[in-house]
Amino acid sequence: MKTKNNVQKAIIKSLAIVISLVLISFTVSAQNFWKALLENNSLNEIAMFMVDLKPASTANENAAANTMDANAFAAYMETETEATLELEDWMTNDNYFAPATVSMEAEIESPMELENWMTNGSYFGSFSNMFEVDSEEPMDLEGWMTDRKYFASNVITFEDETEKPLQLEKWMVDNKFWKR
Repeated sequence: MKTKNNVQKAIIKSLAIVISLVLISFTVSAQNFWKALLENNSLNEIAMFMVDLKPASTANENAAANTMDANAFAAYMETETEATLELEDWMTNDNYFAPATVSMEAEIESPMELENWMTNGSYFGSFSNMFEVDSEEPMDLEGWMTDRKYFASNVITFEDETEKPLQLEKWMVDNKFWKR
Protein backbone atom coordinates (compact mmCIF):
# COMPACT_ATOMS: atom_id res chain seq x y z
CA MET A 1 0.00 0.00 0.00
CA LYS A 2 2.79 2.35 0.91
CA THR A 3 4.64 1.60 -2.33
CA LYS A 4 1.47 2.20 -4.28
CA ASN A 5 1.09 5.67 -2.75
CA ASN A 6 4.76 6.49 -3.43
CA VAL A 7 4.41 5.37 -7.06
CA GLN A 8 1.28 7.51 -7.48
CA LYS A 9 3.07 10.52 -6.00
CA ALA A 10 6.05 9.97 -8.33
CA ILE A 11 3.74 9.73 -11.36
CA ILE A 12 1.86 12.91 -10.35
CA LYS A 13 5.16 14.80 -9.86
CA SER A 14 6.50 13.66 -13.23
CA LEU A 15 3.24 14.65 -14.94
CA ALA A 16 3.42 18.05 -13.28
CA ILE A 17 6.98 18.50 -14.55
CA VAL A 18 6.03 17.46 -18.09
CA ILE A 19 3.00 19.77 -18.11
CA SER A 20 5.16 22.63 -16.79
CA LEU A 21 7.70 22.09 -19.57
CA VAL A 22 4.95 22.04 -22.20
CA LEU A 23 3.43 25.26 -20.83
CA ILE A 24 6.84 26.94 -20.73
CA SER A 25 7.50 25.97 -24.36
CA PHE A 26 4.08 27.39 -25.37
CA THR A 27 4.86 30.61 -23.50
CA VAL A 28 8.25 30.97 -25.16
CA SER A 29 6.82 30.37 -28.62
CA ALA A 30 3.99 32.78 -27.87
CA GLN A 31 6.52 35.44 -26.90
CA ASN A 32 8.26 34.97 -30.24
CA PHE A 33 4.90 35.15 -31.98
CA TRP A 34 3.98 38.45 -30.33
CA LYS A 35 7.45 39.82 -30.93
CA ALA A 36 7.22 38.97 -34.64
CA LEU A 37 3.71 40.40 -34.83
CA LEU A 38 4.72 43.67 -33.20
CA GLU A 39 7.81 44.01 -35.37
CA ASN A 40 5.72 43.82 -38.54
CA ASN A 41 3.16 46.29 -37.25
CA SER A 42 2.77 49.63 -39.03
CA LEU A 43 2.38 51.37 -35.68
CA ASN A 44 5.98 50.43 -34.93
CA GLU A 45 7.07 52.17 -38.13
CA ILE A 46 5.06 55.27 -37.27
CA ALA A 47 6.59 55.37 -33.81
CA MET A 48 10.08 55.07 -35.29
CA PHE A 49 9.46 58.07 -37.54
CA MET A 50 8.09 60.10 -34.67
CA VAL A 51 11.13 59.51 -32.45
CA ASP A 52 14.16 61.62 -33.25
CA LEU A 53 17.01 59.13 -33.50
CA LYS A 54 19.67 61.75 -34.27
CA PRO A 55 21.88 63.11 -31.48
CA ALA A 56 21.39 66.71 -30.40
CA SER A 57 22.12 69.02 -33.30
CA THR A 58 24.57 71.86 -33.17
CA ALA A 59 23.77 75.54 -33.55
CA ASN A 60 25.14 75.56 -37.15
CA GLU A 61 22.84 72.71 -38.12
CA ASN A 62 19.89 74.56 -36.56
CA ALA A 63 20.74 77.70 -38.50
CA ALA A 64 21.03 75.72 -41.73
CA ALA A 65 17.69 74.04 -41.10
CA ASN A 66 16.05 77.39 -40.39
CA THR A 67 17.49 78.82 -43.61
CA MET A 68 16.18 75.85 -45.56
CA ASP A 69 12.74 76.33 -43.96
CA ALA A 70 12.77 80.01 -44.88
CA ASN A 71 13.73 79.18 -48.48
CA ALA A 72 10.93 76.64 -48.71
CA PHE A 73 8.48 79.18 -47.32
CA ALA A 74 9.67 81.82 -49.78
CA ALA A 75 8.95 79.39 -52.62
CA TYR A 76 5.34 79.25 -51.49
CA MET A 77 5.08 83.04 -51.54
CA GLU A 78 6.02 83.39 -55.22
CA THR A 79 3.18 84.35 -57.56
CA GLU A 80 2.55 81.80 -60.22
CA THR A 81 1.40 82.72 -63.68
CA GLU A 82 -0.82 80.45 -65.68
CA ALA A 83 -1.24 80.28 -69.40
CA THR A 84 -4.46 81.83 -70.66
CA LEU A 85 -7.18 79.43 -71.62
CA GLU A 86 -8.34 79.45 -75.19
CA LEU A 87 -11.92 78.84 -76.22
CA GLU A 88 -12.07 76.15 -78.89
CA ASP A 89 -14.92 75.35 -81.27
CA TRP A 90 -15.87 72.04 -79.71
CA MET A 91 -16.43 73.79 -76.35
CA THR A 92 -19.36 75.75 -77.76
CA ASN A 93 -20.82 72.97 -79.92
CA ASP A 94 -24.12 71.69 -78.46
CA ASN A 95 -23.67 68.29 -80.08
CA TYR A 96 -21.02 67.40 -77.51
CA PHE A 97 -23.19 68.35 -74.54
CA ALA A 98 -26.69 67.33 -75.69
CA PRO A 99 -27.17 64.52 -73.14
CA ALA A 100 -26.14 66.83 -70.34
CA THR A 101 -28.61 69.57 -71.21
CA VAL A 102 -31.61 69.68 -68.94
CA SER A 103 -34.83 71.36 -69.80
CA MET A 104 -36.38 73.12 -66.84
CA GLU A 105 -40.14 73.06 -66.71
CA ALA A 106 -42.32 74.33 -63.92
CA GLU A 107 -43.96 71.43 -62.14
CA ILE A 108 -47.63 71.88 -61.52
CA GLU A 109 -49.18 69.79 -58.80
CA SER A 110 -52.85 69.12 -58.62
CA PRO A 111 -54.45 70.28 -55.38
CA MET A 112 -55.02 67.64 -52.73
CA GLU A 113 -58.59 66.56 -52.11
CA LEU A 114 -60.14 64.99 -49.05
CA GLU A 115 -61.62 61.65 -49.99
CA ASN A 116 -64.24 59.63 -48.11
CA TRP A 117 -61.92 56.81 -47.06
CA MET A 118 -59.60 59.33 -45.36
CA THR A 119 -62.23 60.16 -42.76
CA ASN A 120 -63.59 56.64 -42.31
CA GLY A 121 -62.33 55.21 -38.98
CA SER A 122 -62.71 51.60 -40.10
CA TYR A 123 -59.64 51.93 -42.35
CA PHE A 124 -57.38 52.89 -39.46
CA GLY A 125 -58.18 50.12 -36.98
CA SER A 126 -57.12 50.83 -33.40
CA PHE A 127 -55.53 54.15 -34.33
CA SER A 128 -58.90 55.78 -35.00
CA ASN A 129 -59.34 56.64 -31.32
CA MET A 130 -56.10 58.64 -31.41
CA PHE A 131 -57.75 61.25 -33.60
CA GLU A 132 -60.41 62.15 -31.07
CA VAL A 133 -60.11 65.55 -29.44
CA ASP A 134 -59.34 65.33 -25.76
CA SER A 135 -61.32 67.67 -23.56
CA GLU A 136 -59.93 68.50 -20.15
CA GLU A 137 -61.88 69.67 -17.18
CA PRO A 138 -61.12 73.24 -16.16
CA MET A 139 -58.87 73.59 -13.12
CA ASP A 140 -60.42 74.97 -9.96
CA LEU A 141 -58.66 77.26 -7.52
CA GLU A 142 -58.56 75.56 -4.13
CA GLY A 143 -58.24 77.23 -0.74
CA TRP A 144 -54.79 75.95 0.14
CA MET A 145 -53.40 77.42 -3.08
CA THR A 146 -53.92 80.94 -1.80
CA ASP A 147 -53.13 80.31 1.88
CA ARG A 148 -49.82 81.98 2.86
CA LYS A 149 -49.06 79.54 5.65
CA TYR A 150 -48.16 76.85 3.11
CA PHE A 151 -45.65 79.07 1.36
CA ALA A 152 -44.26 81.35 4.09
CA SER A 153 -41.19 79.21 4.84
CA ASN A 154 -40.15 79.10 1.21
CA VAL A 155 -39.92 82.84 0.69
CA ILE A 156 -36.59 83.74 -0.87
CA THR A 157 -35.00 87.08 -0.16
CA PHE A 158 -32.12 88.45 -2.15
CA GLU A 159 -29.43 90.51 -0.53
CA ASP A 160 -26.63 92.37 -2.24
CA GLU A 161 -23.28 91.02 -1.22
CA THR A 162 -20.17 93.07 -1.42
CA GLU A 163 -16.85 91.34 -1.59
CA LYS A 164 -13.78 92.54 0.16
CA PRO A 165 -10.84 93.32 -2.13
CA LEU A 166 -8.21 90.57 -2.27
CA GLN A 167 -5.13 91.06 -0.11
CA LEU A 168 -1.66 89.78 -0.94
CA GLU A 169 -0.44 87.63 1.92
CA LYS A 170 3.11 86.59 2.76
CA TRP A 171 2.59 82.86 2.06
CA MET A 172 1.46 83.63 -1.46
CA VAL A 173 4.93 84.78 -2.48
CA ASP A 174 6.97 82.43 -0.29
CA ASN A 175 9.15 80.09 -2.41
CA LYS A 176 8.82 77.13 -0.06
CA PHE A 177 5.14 76.74 -1.06
CA TRP A 178 5.76 76.81 -4.80
CA LYS A 179 7.87 74.38 -6.84
CA ARG A 180 10.05 75.66 -9.60
